[in-house]
Amino acid sequence: MKRITSRENDNIKQVLKLRKKKYQDRDNMFFIEGKKMLGEALRCRELLVKIFIEESVAEEYLHFKNTLPGVEKNILDSRLMNTICDTETPQGIAAIVKKPVWSIENIIDQKAFFILLDQISDPGNMGTIIRTSWGLGVDGILLTGGCVDPFNPKVIRATMGGVFNLPLFVNSLDEHIKLLKKNNYSFMGASLETEISVYSMDFKGPLVVVIGSESSGISEEIQGVCEKFFKIPLNPGVDSLNAAVACAIITSEINKQRRSFSLF
Repeated sequence: MKRITSRENDNIKQVLKLRKKKYQDRDNMFFIEGKKMLGEALRCRELLVKIFIEESVAEEYLHFKNTLPGVEKNILDSRLMNTICDTETPQGIAAIVKKPVWSIENIIDQKAFFILLDQISDPGNMGTIIRTSWGLGVDGILLTGGCVDPFNPKVIRATMGGVFNLPLFVNSLDEHIKLLKKNNYSFMGASLETEISVYSMDFKGPLVVVIGSESSGISEEIQGVCEKFFKIPLNPGVDSLNAAVACAIITSEINKQRRSFSLF
């Protein structure tokens, strides 16, 4: 294991750059923190590039010394760990990883269930949606350009590992929509401008559900690709739900329908 003692070390500079989207996109990498995230990354070992271990917990990770071939391991003091980490109380372990690469063509043939997120700008909401979608059987998430970067540090933490396990498609949205339409996928949007309840919808079959921001809903452009709209019935005194909460309710209903359908 290599010891890092200076902020001017190239590895430290690399981590600090990876806080910015342009460097994440350029290098196709991002930075993760904490035991949970590292544990998920270890399931995809081919994505691990560099590991950073705080010297105070180094003994806990001594087994890394002779494992993980091709992965650079670095020891650093608490001062430097605090420098590279975004959280107030780092857990003493962090890593640089490659972004997972997914192929939508491999998923489409499965008559899958996708979510299309439109203008979801809050990192906490985005991370929670990814985590919930991972847990409730979503096969992939497509994002419009108005969405927060899913590799934003706050989003990554909120996904609790979902970013490694659920296919995310952040580019080529128009091409993906055309491909899904060509393969007979139904596009259904969550909207307050309808009286049709989510509980009366049929969500079986190839499906894309569109969820917009709680402030402005689904953009006109994305509304144009939807064939049907539905809403979550609410107390009349409530205008709308948090986007992540709404997504969880919708996804839970879809998961129930599709799991039941798959038994027969």
